[in-house]
Amino acid sequence: MKIVIAAGGTGGHIYPGIAIAEELRARDPKGEITFIGSSEGLEKDLVPHEGFKIELIHARALLRKISYQAISAPFVTLRGSFEAVSVLRRIKPDLVIVTGGYVSFPVLAAAKLLGIKTLLSEQNVLPGMTNRFWSRFVDILAISFPETNKYLKGTVTGNPVRKRILDLKKHKEPRPTVVILGGSQGARSINNALIDQLPKLHQIGIIHIIGQRDHEQILSRIDRPRFPFYEPQAYLYNIEAALSRTDLIVSRAGATAIAEILALSLPSILVPFPYSAEGHQDLNAEVIGKAGAGVVLKDQELGKLGDIILELLGKPEQLRQMAQAARKLARPEAASKIADLIYAIN
Repeated sequence: MKIVIAAGGTGGHIYPGIAIAEELRARDPKGEITFIGSSEGLEKDLVPHEGFKIELIHARALLRKISYQAISAPFVTLRGSFEAVSVLRRIKPDLVIVTGGYVSFPVLAAAKLLGIKTLLSEQNVLPGMTNRFWSRFVDILAISFPETNKYLKGTVTGNPVRKRILDLKKHKEPRPTVVILGGSQGARSINNALIDQLPKLHQIGIIHIIGQRDHEQILSRIDRPRFPFYEPQAYLYNIEAALSRTDLIVSRAGATAIAEILALSLPSILVPFPYSAEGHQDLNAEVIGKAGAGVVLKDQELGKLGDIILELLGKPEQLRQMAQAARKLARPEAASKIADLIYAIN
């Protein structure tokens, strides 16, 4: 079977595509899997790093505020649609899978023009505008949360998680350890709040994934010898190396980060990005908070982050209950369920 996967922009869209690709490759080692992405997104590095081919087209986010980027976006998308038609005609795939990002629109448009079967995987509780539009035209719609059925009707599969995350073996550290991250591009408000509160966290271990953008600026603010318990990283391709050591995770509320957190039954503090499109990260976090699997902390409340971390680590029974709640919400079989849907129509 020949499969094309369109995934782009951030790790939150790319990693589910990689998880699906891993499952399909395991089922059919002779099958052909090609990604389509944008030269402006992380996929140009992440996808080859995971051992898959990628074709790059022009694509740009459709922004609502007036700027050169916003004005040029429709023209870039139109150009990308013609490029996607050329790629799909050359590859002749049996199915096009789209997991989100601004590369979605031109690839789905090209696939429908050419009459190729399509599968759309929606990660968030609240679908974005592009996915709400295309959900009416795709052959298969896979959704991650049952709550998404309020907005569009699909098959609840869960959000696919990479195999090496699912197979992770936990290691107990000598001291309680917290992983703090802000998504594939980092989170400036979380980074700054953590650095301000480092002195009070000296009794625990901290693995801080800062993001490439703020890495140098954050390190310039720290007298490293004073904080031997603090491990800063710009980015981790092998995030599992950090997750295997953690007792608690602090994260933005992106759907893919949440899927990985739940798959590992990790207690979490979720800090929704306050400017996420239509507040979709707030809705993602709300599901986790209501289930008791995580604590939801607003961006403007980050001054309390250190105190909340210490309070939770001081209550092992509460952490155990949060881990149990996370385990109940997890859908580690998501990639397999999506593969079943693919084979059912091919």
